[in-house]
Amino acid sequence: MSAPVCASKWQCTLNGLSGTAVAVSVAVLGWIGFGLLGADLSGRSLGRLLWLWAVPFGPMALSVLYAALMRWQARPLNWFGLSFTIGGAVWGVIMLNAMRSL
Repeated sequence: MSAPVCASKWQCTLNGLSGTAVAVSVAVLGWIGFGLLGADLSGRSLGRLLWLWAVPFGPMALSVLYAALMRWQARPLNWFGLSFTIGGAVWGVIMLNAMRSL
């Protein structure tokens, strides 16, 4: 229980689960960013593609932003935060697989 936002052992477990979900989400966002930068698109078509991909991957990015905000404020995550970060990670993996199979 070394994290500054741990109030109990259970809270540290919740923080670990949400941290893993955020790591998966960041990996998916990195995969998308690497794919977009490696596509060798013009500025206009890259901007269009970013807006197109912002819709399916927006919830995942919001879950990462929420977890980062809670961590920055040193506030413990509750069940909503845990479900939001795990849901964002699951949503991102599903959308990444759906976009890659199109």
